[in-house]
Amino acid sequence: MSPTVEQHAENWDLRHADFNDPDFLYDVYTVMRGNSPFARTDNPFLSATPSGAWVAVRYAECVQILQDWEHFSSSPTPEGAEQLAGDLVITLDPPRQQKFRKVLNPYFSPARMKALRHEIAAETDDLIDVFIESGSGDLAEVAWRQPGIVFFKYLLGMPVDDVPLCVELTDTALNGATEEARMGAWGGLYQHLHDAVTARTAEPPRDDMIDVLLSAEIDGEKLAFGDVVSNAMLLVQAGLETTASAMSFAYHYLATHPAERDRLIAEPDLLARAVEEFIRFAGSIHGIPRTVAKEVELSGCTFSPGESVIVNYASANRDEEQFPEAARCILDRRENRHLGFGAGVHRCLGSNLARLEFQVGLERVLTRMPDFTLTAGAEAKFHGNSVTRGFRSVPVTFTPAARTR
Repeated sequence: MSPTVEQHAENWDLRHADFNDPDFLYDVYTVMRGNSPFARTDNPFLSATPSGAWVAVRYAECVQILQDWEHFSSSPTPEGAEQLAGDLVITLDPPRQQKFRKVLNPYFSPARMKALRHEIAAETDDLIDVFIESGSGDLAEVAWRQPGIVFFKYLLGMPVDDVPLCVELTDTALNGATEEARMGAWGGLYQHLHDAVTARTAEPPRDDMIDVLLSAEIDGEKLAFGDVVSNAMLLVQAGLETTASAMSFAYHYLATHPAERDRLIAEPDLLARAVEEFIRFAGSIHGIPRTVAKEVELSGCTFSPGESVIVNYASANRDEEQFPEAARCILDRRENRHLGFGAGVHRCLGSNLARLEFQVGLERVLTRMPDFTLTAGAEAKFHGNSVTRGFRSVPVTFTPAARTR
């Protein structure tokens, strides 16, 4: 017999099969928030400790933790550190983290991202062209391929043909059935990036993210080769899954809520706010670990050095104390300080790119297939792993139209 909502709330395990029902998962989060600002899990991920971990589930506490790096460090626990192959920008604390981030920031500036709008639209159109003439297709293919193609082709400098392999390896690494499968996938992804970066050292510079990492200096020293590979791997994971997960949710939501779909077509100025609401409501990211660096009390709970705390963005983004009618997707929501991109010194480096990919992805689908609906009798397949969650299949039908080229 499956555990009840209350039993899941007592010992949260995001990999549990019950949570492939996203509505059930949010029912559990509601109970967790009602019980306490902090839940417990015996099955933490990414930065495991033998004694389990705390889980921050309310908005206020999540924000405080994310902004207090002196007490809640991004450095992994000793057990988690054993799984890392180098220093990652997301596992560093200031001041080194800020110096590392300063190297990468210019490549994600608003101006640089804005200049990519035409290319992102063209890549999205190419994906839609695959099925536009038939009157039916799978919008998850657009959601899961567009961000990877854009990131690999225009920022990272890797072949777009590598996208499917990297998506598969990343997903298995995060949610493989066994520890052996997960570690094997991590190793496979690392080796793939290791080979790609090694090949680039013998080639002329291309002004892309791999070149930035290879030439970066912090405190007068170049990054170790292992750190270059590890951070390239981090960028691949971030560039492939998070935006794709949220976009797949948006496509499914609009395919099953035709009045909302039609409203966005009639009121295109709402699109930017709708993207923010989809990011809040979809809850792509469900857990980012922090390690307690020194004893601290927060909301009546005392945390000791070495303990692990998982910051649950998705639960925080459904906190009724912060978001009125939090369980509703309100496309014109005005006050929306969601945690979809985190907060504090580690706020998402690629948020400008993610917003642009998301907005253009919606614009092109709404423009070219404005009457799309979920295919009658077909099943939209939801898939969740220990970090990102979204739809892997969103079959739709619509009035056939012409290809762009």
